[in-house]
Amino acid sequence: MLPRRRAVAFLLSLGLAVQVAYSAPPAPADGGQVQSESVPAILRIRVLEGEGSIHTVGTRSSQPIVISLTDESGRPVEGVSVSVRLPEEGPTGQFGNGMKTEVAMTGADGRAAIRGIQWSRAAGPVQVRITANKGQARAGILSTQYLTEPVSAAQRRQADPAKGPSRIDRPSTSKWILLAALIGGAAAGGVAAAAKGGHSASTTAPPSLSQPTISIGNPSIAVGTP
Repeated sequence: MLPRRRAVAFLLSLGLAVQVAYSAPPAPADGGQVQSESVPAILRIRVLEGEGSIHTVGTRSSQPIVISLTDESGRPVEGVSVSVRLPEEGPTGQFGNGMKTEVAMTGADGRAAIRGIQWSRAAGPVQVRITANKGQARAGILSTQYLTEPVSAAQRRQADPAKGPSRIDRPSTSKWILLAALIGGAAAGGVAAAAKGGHSASTTAPPSLSQPTISIGNPSIAVGTP
């Protein structure tokens, strides 16, 4: 009888020890429920900012590429590893670490920003490959950036004639000044001739004054009698 009681007591103590070892974690101090980090079944990725940006060759990017990660219900996913890879050759660039690959993590808003790309000196489109993963969920997307040669002021005016100097088909200012001087000289000569004729005898007819002929052309101006 005694051995049986000892066996029962031993089993009860063993069960109590197992229950204590696998007891539930303590509740939070604020009375809330314990939440475990959920791993999304599906990741959805998209470029929020910087898609199709144009950069000058040989410069450092000033505009970041902002990526958004959400789950199957559209909620932002935090802690997603985002890998960004640039092409190995042609129009490309490199990150601050001197490599063509950079890794970033999404924050609580489900976003990650890629900054500070040093672009190469080859002009053309750049295909930036972006992949994201968390647990078994993965997603990928391509972002296209464009590298262009620097544009001078003369090339900008040629591309946009409206910004260039205006051209008007009319005589220049110097031509108008010359014309006014010639007309004034002709008029003064006519007045002097008339005054001289007034001092002569009354029987002498005053000399006839011919009207000066004025011709304006491009690029010459002529003043004279017909």
